[in-house]
Amino acid sequence: MADSLFLKQYNLVLIRYAEIWLKSQKVKIRMLKYLMSNIKNILRRKGIPFNKYQISKDSSRVFFFFNNKYIPNAINILKNAFGVHSISPAIRTSDNLKNITERTIEVAKEVLDKNDTFALRVKRSGNHSYTSIEVAQIVGKAIIDNFPNHNLKVNLTQPKKQIYIEVRGDFCYIFSQVIQSKWGGLPIEPQKKMLVMDIGRLNDLIAGFLLLRRGSEIYPVLIDIKKDKADNEIWLSNWKEVGEYVPYSRFQLIKIDIHNILKKISSDLIDKQYFCGICRLIRFEILSKILMNPKYHFHKKIRASIDGSSLNGSSLCPDSIDLDTLGINSLISNFPIFTPVIGFGKGKINNLRLKISKNIRNIDYCPFKPENQEFDIVNLKKVYDNLKIDKLLEDSMEKGLEVKIF
Repeated sequence: MADSLFLKQYNLVLIRYAEIWLKSQKVKIRMLKYLMSNIKNILRRKGIPFNKYQISKDSSRVFFFFNNKYIPNAINILKNAFGVHSISPAIRTSDNLKNITERTIEVAKEVLDKNDTFALRVKRSGNHSYTSIEVAQIVGKAIIDNFPNHNLKVNLTQPKKQIYIEVRGDFCYIFSQVIQSKWGGLPIEPQKKMLVMDIGRLNDLIAGFLLLRRGSEIYPVLIDIKKDKADNEIWLSNWKEVGEYVPYSRFQLIKIDIHNILKKISSDLIDKQYFCGICRLIRFEILSKILMNPKYHFHKKIRASIDGSSLNGSSLCPDSIDLDTLGINSLISNFPIFTPVIGFGKGKINNLRLKISKNIRNIDYCPFKPENQEFDIVNLKKVYDNLKIDKLLEDSMEKGLEVKIF
């Protein structure tokens, strides 16, 4: 029997979506356009040619057509695409019952073995002279009749093999596998732009990834508080793994070094119990300055930023300091900060890391590791204002780098 996943007859991949279907018609059509555009862009970036793409008349399916030899690689890409619920390599024929029967027999020949039990799963959308049940009865009988020596039996409850027939409008799609996508989610839309504040914590990277999965276009800002070449290489490598899921043709990171600023503060600061709070306020201010800097082409279109704060003790800063400084972000920026991993435990974070890529590694991101940290909004703001580090921040911003991933 041939590999039923990649039959030589297959020339398209049928794509299903779930959450998009729940949206209003206007929003659904908009998201489907972005879904098809995202898939088209990532296939081209990966060098996988396709012949054409279409959407079904009832807007329930998207089809990408390939030469058969490209389907295995296309499936590996499509099952990672945000907004995709499941996919099936398939063949297409007309809605003529005779054609449906003949093409299904071709698939059955490759899929069914002797003594197999099987079921036909038939769906139909549109006006036709037959019902779904009639298709299943007629085609099922034809399969058994065409393979008299196989001792095939129909079993609708627990079949060993299944063949799917979807009649949609003027066409019919026949396949034998339904491959679940890895992430689901929503297609990425360019009007949902967000900054990702990343200091090297896995929490930050994963927080950015989760908003990417929810349809946001992300712009990571790597704020280097360690200045270690080896760790920087791991850091960039981790984002390259996330870049595998990005559909746009260009993906780059902004890298700002504040190690020397923090080193000076750590040395000169009398109220060392506020060091973590000061560090976070510096990072918020950097994000705010980026949004006002015309050097960065996206600065006028950002809607929010993303932070990897959580309550699982995984950060080197106390959880309470993270929460308190998030609360005073409004002193510096008018943009909301999303914290998608705030309720995740360490096990959940690690499972997401492995699911994204097994090549993502941890970084010992903070060399200062201050102890006995406190938070008092009045005193913290007074200490922060007295630091007079505006010039140092401006220098760091001017030396900021745009690191191209692809």
